[in-house]
Amino acid sequence: MTKQLSRPQRWQNAINLLNSGFSELQSLREEYTDWKDNLPENLQSSALYEKLEAIADSQELDDLESNIADIEGLELPKGFGRD
Repeated sequence: MTKQLSRPQRWQNAINLLNSGFSELQSLREEYTDWKDNLPENLQSSALYEKLEAIADSQELDDLESNIADIEGLELPKGFGRD
């Protein structure tokens, strides 16, 4: 019989997945930024450049980092009168 993980353990596992996914998004953002920064001058007015710039300057990705930190900082209830 497999022991079920507790809610706090499941919470921490989910936080770990969020952090791992965010780290991968940051790495990809850096790759896209490098691509944008190394485009030839004649492509710096193109749709490709605009898409790369949108990724590089993504406020949503910056907000995600803050939101993950906020979620990670939440104090979980202990329950059964221990709070």
